[in-house]
Amino acid sequence: MLIAGAGGHALEVKEELERINSSFRFVFFDETGPQSNFPLADYPVISQVEDLILHLNTSPEFVLGLGKPEIRERFMGLFEGMGGSYFPLHARTSQISPTAAGDFDALSFSFVGPSTHIGRGTLINSRAHVHHQVQVGDFCEIGPGALLLGAVKIGKKCRIGAGAILLPGVILGDEVVVGAGAVVAKNIGSKITVAGVPARPLKNS
Repeated sequence: MLIAGAGGHALEVKEELERINSSFRFVFFDETGPQSNFPLADYPVISQVEDLILHLNTSPEFVLGLGKPEIRERFMGLFEGMGGSYFPLHARTSQISPTAAGDFDALSFSFVGPSTHIGRGTLINSRAHVHHQVQVGDFCEIGPGALLLGAVKIGKKCRIGAGAILLPGVILGDEVVVGAGAVVAKNIGSKITVAGVPARPLKNS
């Protein structure tokens, strides 16, 4: 299984995959080589596009081992453009409603409730909760322990910080950043960074 990225998040993805299927053989891809916090010297790390093409020709499935929305989107396009096939990772301990729709990653102990739609390539991180009728755009990052309550709608490439809470019915535009621990009680336009309790726009956003 090819994992995009060779840093800390890629390690978490690898362990989740091992819990699903202990027979997976792992290869990592990072354009700059393994990051300093990547201790798995026994695993191959591809850094050249030519080697990536060769690998995808023989084993097309890949997972996204990175968190940032813009990088997830770029790597998805790169790999699929070379014939790769995205493998949405659903951890064994994640709880995903049968009526939840979308191709997304859900890490350990995450919850995705009924009648939700999660955008393609979005990451629902460990212990994050996405409740009923929530809509999440493509390539978002929902941080560990974040809570999206009923009927929340967020646009594409948003980043919701660890432990943040979006109250019922809140609407966020595209590329919104919500700081860790923030409580969002009002609608937020696109390309705005908010933080605090209650969440307010930062002056430089």
